[in-house]
Amino acid sequence: MTKRVCYLITVLLFAISLRASPPIGAVVQTWHYDPLTNMVTLKIANTSHKDITAFNIAIKETYADGRVEEHEMLEELVGKIIAAKELQGTTEGESFRTRFGNGAFHPGEVRDEKLPVQPGLTNYQAVIDVVAYIDGTADSANDDALERIVAGRKVAIASQKMANEIIKTALADPDDPDPSMTAARKIQAQAAARRSSHAKMDVNPVLLENVANELKTMSSRNVNKRDALKQLTDKEDARISMLSIHAMVTKAGGPQ
Repeated sequence: MTKRVCYLITVLLFAISLRASPPIGAVVQTWHYDPLTNMVTLKIANTSHKDITAFNIAIKETYADGRVEEHEMLEELVGKIIAAKELQGTTEGESFRTRFGNGAFHPGEVRDEKLPVQPGLTNYQAVIDVVAYIDGTADSANDDALERIVAGRKVAIASQKMANEIIKTALADPDDPDPSMTAARKIQAQAAARRSSHAKMDVNPVLLENVANELKTMSSRNVNKRDALKQLTDKEDARISMLSIHAMVTKAGGPQ
């Protein structure tokens, strides 16, 4: 009788464990190693019924000398999704859509992911443990990775807000003959300060530097700089709004 009770408890716990770990909405179907290029090609399928905006892969590599390397790879698609919307209706947008569609990873779609490895690979294990969806939900068997996705998006928003506020302040000074260059210098200074700081990054210095470089290019052009800056801040406000939607990700339960 005691053995039967223990068996039933074990079965029950196993069933609960299965229910607590719903399937992730994307899977690695196969992998192929090319020893000539030391590249592994993963075939990844979206097995959910939703567009995917990001996914994380846990990877384990085994080599002929006995070494085992473990790491993770995050594929973030939000940038492409936003770019597709921004370029909609333009010639560049048509070219972009030919290559990337609307930027998302669609239900039923299978795509190749090429990843470098070291020479002498003998075994490769790759498991998708986080998937973020277009509706703001996520499947997660790796909550640290899910938090990195959310944190990365929030940092991008904070960076764009900082840059946009600096531009708007420069634009508000009617006596500044070149507000784009003024803003570029201040944004670049913020980027440098963040790079030299050992504190947790609340903004992305690379993103700030990209904006600063764009402003320097604008300053060198023979255009109405104030009109161009106003158009840029409007564009950035729209981008922040779109990205903010994708930064609100909640963990979902059950199959998708």
